[in-house]
Amino acid sequence: MHRSIIDYAMDDNGTEFRKALYASIHDKVSAHIESKKQEIAQGLLGVQQEEEQEYYDDEQETDQETEE
Repeated sequence: MHRSIIDYAMDDNGTEFRKALYASIHDKVSAHIESKKQEIAQGLLGVQQEEEQEYYDDEQETDQETEE
């Protein structure tokens, strides 16, 4: 992709240069956004699992206290 951008610039083909450049930028930005989405989702799942474990631990403590 980068080679075509350079070729278009050298050939003074502004329209194709712009299209190729925008496509390249779009691909990189989209990939970065998808990566961040996955990172955030994994973080949210981790928090949810921690909260569920804390709830489970609290329930066990409550059950043990009522048995005593």
